[in-house]
Amino acid sequence: MVPERETIVIVGAGIVGVATAYFTAKKLAKKYPAETRPQVILLEQCEPGCSASGKSGGFLARHWSDGTDTEQLAQFSYDLHAKLALEHNGSERWGYRPLNTFCAEIDRIPVMPAKQHKSAHQRTEAESVVTSIEVIAPRAHSSSSVTTMEYSGPGTPVTLFDSENQQTSTHGSISVPDVGGVKEVAPEAVPWLKTSLVNKLRQVGDTTSTAQVDPLKFTRSLLAEAKGYGLKSIRGKVIDVADTGYRQPIIELSIDKGAGIGTLGELSDVLNYVDPSNAESISAKSKRLGTTKPYILLLDQGQDIPADKIVVACGAWATSCLRWEAFRDVSASQIPIQGLRVHYLLAKPKEQIPAQAVFAEINGTVYSGEDAIEIYPRPDGSVFICGEALDDPEMPPHNPFEPVYSKRATGRLKQIVNDVSSTLSFDMIQYGLACHLPVHAKGIPVISKVPSSKGLYIAAGHGCWGILNGPATGLAISELLVDDECVSLDLSSFRLDRWY
Repeated sequence: MVPERETIVIVGAGIVGVATAYFTAKKLAKKYPAETRPQVILLEQCEPGCSASGKSGGFLARHWSDGTDTEQLAQFSYDLHAKLALEHNGSERWGYRPLNTFCAEIDRIPVMPAKQHKSAHQRTEAESVVTSIEVIAPRAHSSSSVTTMEYSGPGTPVTLFDSENQQTSTHGSISVPDVGGVKEVAPEAVPWLKTSLVNKLRQVGDTTSTAQVDPLKFTRSLLAEAKGYGLKSIRGKVIDVADTGYRQPIIELSIDKGAGIGTLGELSDVLNYVDPSNAESISAKSKRLGTTKPYILLLDQGQDIPADKIVVACGAWATSCLRWEAFRDVSASQIPIQGLRVHYLLAKPKEQIPAQAVFAEINGTVYSGEDAIEIYPRPDGSVFICGEALDDPEMPPHNPFEPVYSKRATGRLKQIVNDVSSTLSFDMIQYGLACHLPVHAKGIPVISKVPSSKGLYIAAGHGCWGILNGPATGLAISELLVDDECVSLDLSSFRLDRWY
């Protein structure tokens, strides 16, 4: 009798889920013949890369996490991006390229017309904003080898540290290593900005330490490669995950007509605890399906998928697993992940802009006192601009395709861009868009097996560094799935039970 093949299900087709599927399918293809190879299934309720993994800047930095708990993860994943691009022609398929990176301080913005100027000071929820990249970046431990570059918006809380020198808030600043690479340069180094408005320009990365990808193309290209190794993808939403071995305790109330119910003590005598081993539970469903697998995923379309191992890689929707029976031992305090709504524009300028990423901090503006935006020219001639993030994380909508953007925030973002660059007086390809970055309350992702579980894993909470750290996270989880241990990275900082 041929034993039943193992089934691994990955929930979420963002970059973390897709990278996990890719490396898992690839490792299994090398380890097993086709007839005995474990099956890998990728589940997504919408489309691959439909949220942050398809709507972010795709910025990669090798050293911007130095001195933090994610240093090893970031450096390893940065190098892994280069290897993947070389192996799969990433420069052509997903726009991988090294680039120079600058921090621009701009503090003389022309005043808007009176009507706009007046409305700009009518602060709403959407105007309590911070830049998208500084919110998630863990602040570096105290060290003389780093120089802190602040990209902060109005009302941004400062990252605090406890007695163990760990992050206690996700709202902090990017720490750029001071290894001689951070230097002030002439404003003319970035000629497509209005150089007369640039107060200070510093180069914070070069082609050896910073790079970029088109995140949507990257995610979907990696998915295509994974399918070549036998990955099966299914569109569907997980409603519940049943634990076939779980027996929920039952309290049975029996009424004895000859016994009175007068006191609390007498009442307790008629409440009988029923041994769960004698009660019918959800295991009846597994028997009906004829499976001996420990878990069953119940989908919204009525389809049931028996599984041996399950990976939750849902990004800002990771806390959905708290409602699933199999994840009953996971607490909300262990995965305090919410969505930070960030607005962005995608534009096509009239002139080609060189490979120069710019983090622009605009001081003393007529918008809100201080703004910060990020500008990423891409190889295809388009330019991605993001910023205008809500000050506080929130629960994202159930459907990632639901419109979540603020017209006020995207309008202001466009106005700021037009003010700082004449070259970027562009025609919009996409305008008025937003996505939710998965923010962990500690600023550090979860990359972990659920303790004491048979085969449950969580990989989420990467914040703005999801595209950077997605490949390494996927490789690490694939090693846990296939080999039961991660040899490429030390995952102790990302374990589920680290904080609680």
